[in-house]
Amino acid sequence: MPKIPASFCAPRAWVAPLCIALLAGCQTPTEHALAFARDRGVRTSIELGAGFRHEIFEVPSPERAELLVLLEGDGSPWQPGGAHVAADPTPRHPLMLQILARAPMPAIYVGRPCYFETRADPGCTPELWTAARFSEGVVASLALVINRYVEHGGFERVILAGHSGGGTLAVLVAPRVPRAAAVVTLSADLDTAEWTRLHGYLPLDQSLNPADLPPLSERIAEWHAVGDRDRNVPPAINSRYFRRLPPDRVLHFPQADHACCWKKIWPDILAKARANMSGKSR
Repeated sequence: MPKIPASFCAPRAWVAPLCIALLAGCQTPTEHALAFARDRGVRTSIELGAGFRHEIFEVPSPERAELLVLLEGDGSPWQPGGAHVAADPTPRHPLMLQILARAPMPAIYVGRPCYFETRADPGCTPELWTAARFSEGVVASLALVINRYVEHGGFERVILAGHSGGGTLAVLVAPRVPRAAAVVTLSADLDTAEWTRLHGYLPLDQSLNPADLPPLSERIAEWHAVGDRDRNVPPAINSRYFRRLPPDRVLHFPQADHACCWKKIWPDILAKARANMSGKSR
């Protein structure tokens, strides 16, 4: 399909029908995500956390033993080129939402504050998707929403999983979820100070850094998948965090980079984590 010029989506009476006909070329990231969910029978709702609202996507299931909680990466915090903060950080290609749609178990995808339909909420300042993206307030709000869902559903064990910055949040949220049994990350930046230094980014000075916090409880099994071709989060930048873990808990994938090919690899990673959650030593 040919690329649609931006000017083609100008607000003219004849444009809207044509944009719809061209596979929703004028959809916003939020509209695209909601349409994706609707087409696959994924339920959506908005839940109040600790001062923030969160978009929730869930796969209906009668099972109640284990719950998979999925957290997305940072989305689009900056405009192309990185000179200006984006007005809407909602991810354009939400990997974890695609994973949710194919989940083999009860699962929810919890949106971050000010992403998706909550992007214009009061209190949504750019800090929440830039310097404060992993802040105490963000982590506390996510934990509240997750714990409420777990309690209401009567789930016995929780697996927290995330890609990139979503993996960072999974590690930060895990100690606050009493029924957390495992954390699984994909290309996660687990030492955010090293990550910002590597790329020359401004420090995330309003955020928590997993590498600076105490290790997770031994009740929580950790699995961290890394791509050896990942230039965004090279495995070496997480060395301070990985030193806490047995080597077999860091899963190397020689052909993977930051985006490829986690959707294909994911089922095997999840199966490995589920098979090793029953009280085995980290």
